[in-house]
Amino acid sequence: MGLKRIGWRHIEFDAPSDWDVVAEGQSGKTLFFRVSDRYRPRLEVNWERVPFEKAVKPREMMEKYRDAWKRRLSKMEKRGFKAELKHMYKEDIEVYDHEGLLWAFRVGEERLLAAFWYCEKSERAFTLIYTPERLDEEVGFFKRLLKSFKCHYREGEKALWSLLLFNIYLPSDLRLAMAKFTAALSLAVFKEPDRPVYLLVGYSGLASMVMKSYKRGIREWFDKTLKKEFGKIVKIPVPKPKYKELEDRAVFRGESFALPKSR
Repeated sequence: MGLKRIGWRHIEFDAPSDWDVVAEGQSGKTLFFRVSDRYRPRLEVNWERVPFEKAVKPREMMEKYRDAWKRRLSKMEKRGFKAELKHMYKEDIEVYDHEGLLWAFRVGEERLLAAFWYCEKSERAFTLIYTPERLDEEVGFFKRLLKSFKCHYREGEKALWSLLLFNIYLPSDLRLAMAKFTAALSLAVFKEPDRPVYLLVGYSGLASMVMKSYKRGIREWFDKTLKKEFGKIVKIPVPKPKYKELEDRAVFRGESFALPKSR
């Protein structure tokens, strides 16, 4: 199976072509997102903001993670579910020029791999948890994934964002304000950190079907979908985009764009 580049929240790595970001969230101070194949979650990326002066060592991070597992299993045992945490092995690694630690362990019959490191450039402490099909075959793949990992951007680099159907590269100072991904409508809103400057990216994966409901074309679709969703988070007037709509394309500021036409 081929590989593709996945980028999310200023994190990038190579992954199998059937892997996609499927969820993100926050638990306490820890932020995370999950990546799944067609059948189940395969990778969870966790990070916590840690100032440089309080930087943590990979071994400390591993011990904290291991202790959290022990507490979780202790609570589960009280509810009648018993599983043992077993250490398998650990080794020193390097992730994007940062010192790291790889830990192989087992929870009951489930084999897992985890990687820990601190990125002083972005001031984030990272924990990756990978669920392999078979540990003896997948360690090599996990190491290759880690070798492809990018956890900070150098000056002038663009940040990769993997949306539902395509990738987009944006200035690395833009931050994601909100995102929504469905087959009928997907959108992501990015914002500059210090100014009320927004970039709205919206699209439909089923455009040929969806546009049948909008007899007045792309403008009606924009007003009733993207503009409506955008207005929920940005309480400012959304200006009307001025463009000339031709038979099979729109012209805006001299640039020509192909457009799906309603029937």
